[in-house]
Amino acid sequence: MDCECLAGCPFFHDRMSRMPSMSDLWKQNYCQGDSLHCARHIVFASLGTESVPPDLYPNEVDRARSIVSGGR
Repeated sequence: MDCECLAGCPFFHDRMSRMPSMSDLWKQNYCQGDSLHCARHIVFASLGTESVPPDLYPNEVDRARSIVSGGR
């Protein structure tokens, strides 16, 4: 099952639009199946879409946890 954020995720539609093969690999790892390991989804699920930094990469889980806990 795809992540509910995938269709409108600015990371993939803006930042990764020029790298389709890399984008597909990241989508397989972070968006298709278990999105609980995606840093962007961690922030989204806890704080909402508006709190997800545009430059947050899916693999930046430590940064996401810091954001969720009130750090930046």
